[in-house]
Amino acid sequence: MKSLVVHQMLERTVQIAGKKEIVSGKTRLTYEEFYERVIRLADSLKKLGITKGTVVGVLDVNTHRYLELHYALSMVGAVIHTINFRLPAEDLAYTMFHAEDEWVFVSDMFIDATKPLASKFPKWVILSEKKEGLNIEGAKEQHFYEDLVSMGELKIPPQAETVSENDIYSIFYTTGTTGKPKGIRYTHRKILSGALQLFHHLGLHRTGASIDSSHTIMPLIPFFHIHAWGTAFAAPYLGLKIVLPERATPEIQVELIKKEEVNWLNMVPTQLHMLLDVPGFGGVKVLTGGSALPTGLAQKAWNVGVRFSLIYGGSDQLATSIAIVPDNMDINSQEAMNWLCSKMLPLPMAKVAIKDSNGNELPQDGKSVGEIWVSSPWIPGEYYKDPERSAEAYIDGWFRTGDLGIMHPDGSLVVADREKDAVKSGGEWIMTSVLEAVISEHPKVAMAAVIAKEDERWGERPLALIKASENLSKEEIRNFMEQKVQEGKIAKFWIPDDFIFVEDLPITSAGKINKAELRKKWGSKH
Repeated sequence: MKSLVVHQMLERTVQIAGKKEIVSGKTRLTYEEFYERVIRLADSLKKLGITKGTVVGVLDVNTHRYLELHYALSMVGAVIHTINFRLPAEDLAYTMFHAEDEWVFVSDMFIDATKPLASKFPKWVILSEKKEGLNIEGAKEQHFYEDLVSMGELKIPPQAETVSENDIYSIFYTTGTTGKPKGIRYTHRKILSGALQLFHHLGLHRTGASIDSSHTIMPLIPFFHIHAWGTAFAAPYLGLKIVLPERATPEIQVELIKKEEVNWLNMVPTQLHMLLDVPGFGGVKVLTGGSALPTGLAQKAWNVGVRFSLIYGGSDQLATSIAIVPDNMDINSQEAMNWLCSKMLPLPMAKVAIKDSNGNELPQDGKSVGEIWVSSPWIPGEYYKDPERSAEAYIDGWFRTGDLGIMHPDGSLVVADREKDAVKSGGEWIMTSVLEAVISEHPKVAMAAVIAKEDERWGERPLALIKASENLSKEEIRNFMEQKVQEGKIAKFWIPDDFIFVEDLPITSAGKINKAELRKKWGSKH
């Protein structure tokens, strides 16, 4: 490779793993066949006038076509906008207008949902095996993806050689739980640097989700979320067999895991919770993050042979830290499980600092709580067309995460809470993520969320909302929490003033518990 450009990686992949498979629904492709389809598609894209800087929105679940677009669009120098189909319709449309999508590639399963947008974005490509009955009314130009592949010539477009590692490769958006979604653009160099550092970390260190070229990977993180946490690039880079779940239920996902011998997955904790409810799930490696991993959920996973690592990062910083087991610790021990639930070390070349409200760095003493600031070569540096929010978050090469954390003397990071989620009671921080973890240890608790509620005396007090797996009383859970105080896991004043049982907890488009919705109904932080 002359430089860090996405499509250039595929040549090596074909050389080292040409016969390895990419499985997507009923489609099975070797990397050799995949690469040929990418080249033919890129040739057709060039003929459509898609070229350097053209912004192309993609609306699809994790499929082989979506993966092909990651590389074909790179060959013509276009910018891929990975559209979050889980956003509310208004926010989804906002991101497409804000990104200035010139073309939209849409799966047949999303055509009905995009009907109101057809006339606003004139150029469309339908991602489907079939053509009959599929039409985007109001589109000025419409094509079928498989026609573009079959009609393309088997020659790499000349502009592939002109693509620079400093060209913009992709744009995607935050989930918008704190205002309008924020756009983040990454160059080829930044997106590859972050993704490959993450997987080098997993390959070199003692982690629950360690990985090498022998693994079969199934990304359950959607491509719209940081390119499935970088697996769109790292899996071909390592020459891994890839199983793409498309729109599979947890039950079908477990069937795929068994049939295709999948042994490495990535997912948010809520997805892990759903898979653990499916008989037969277990014995795999999982990279999880996006929100805290409750210890009760972690224990349940550990008991069925799931080995995991917790990752810390986000759309606006990529990955920064991953849990590592110390050399003197048995990686299969209970001690290791407890470590992997919380303590993380920064990736090589990434820096993490805990700072106070004035930007002063706090000591690494294992007790000073402050905001987490991160810095790395792959941090984007700004939000797209949003100077005000950029100035608040990106400062002198650092990114202010809005998360609260603690650094230990050994340099390990514990992410305590989102600053907006923590409870400040009588001037003292109460970490809701810790409370949720403790509550989740009760065998009758399926999921739990803790939010702040206004209190005349203390300013704020914690309120717990619980989805129980079987009949559970307030007295029973309160006695359980008192027991945890005796064990030294929490302070007595941390026990929530009230426990409310709910049928379900709302989930954001990123798969996290939607605390903004909970606060609107029950809490005090609006």
